[in-house]
Amino acid sequence: MFLLLFSGGLLFAQDLPADSTKKSVSDSLSYLEKSSIQLHGGTQGFGISARYAFLPMLSGRLGGSFGSVKISEGIEFDNLSSDNTLKAELSNLHLWAEFSPLSWLRINAGAGYFFKLKAKAVTVPNESITQDGITLEPEEIGSLTTEVSYKKFAPYFGLGLGRGIPKHRFNVNFDIGTYYLSSPHVTMTGTEYLEDNSHNGPILERNMRDYRWLPVLQLNLSFKLSKS
Repeated sequence: MFLLLFSGGLLFAQDLPADSTKKSVSDSLSYLEKSSIQLHGGTQGFGISARYAFLPMLSGRLGGSFGSVKISEGIEFDNLSSDNTLKAELSNLHLWAEFSPLSWLRINAGAGYFFKLKAKAVTVPNESITQDGITLEPEEIGSLTTEVSYKKFAPYFGLGLGRGIPKHRFNVNFDIGTYYLSSPHVTMTGTEYLEDNSHNGPILERNMRDYRWLPVLQLNLSFKLSKS
């Protein structure tokens, strides 16, 4: 049975016109010549994306990024020393169009869908305070948690420096741009002596209403899928 199938396959292959085979290979190489993949890292984290040139000066780009940062440091305010932890998380899927008026310059526009775009700060006093003759220890003062979040969709506009699809096999290029985010949503939650702080959330939210620009400064390592 195996020999019959194998011999049948050989006969079928022999029946294929040589021109048809050449055209199929040529079409595949043409698609690869217009495609690249890239690894990137920058202010929106690390990620990967794919690019395809629909026209000589117009390409589409689909990719994803992930970033997370955690900072811990002590801060003193209102004569109260505290330990503070700030954690920010970002992950998105983005789709951009790229117009290249020059071989080394790209104008990018598109949007991102953010699976995560939030920051959380936790403030914990590390010394006692005395107020009206009453001394409160750190565990009696409690902690204060502030959370900032944004809506999931955001438009993007920026510039790219360097070829999106390498002239040869590999190149390095850059992106400079920004996402325009929704107004942030802020909540504040306290415990113990700091419990009555939830009303400060809307106040901070109003003060942060103009914090809507998410800058993108990104280094890209691009690989063309064709060897030519």
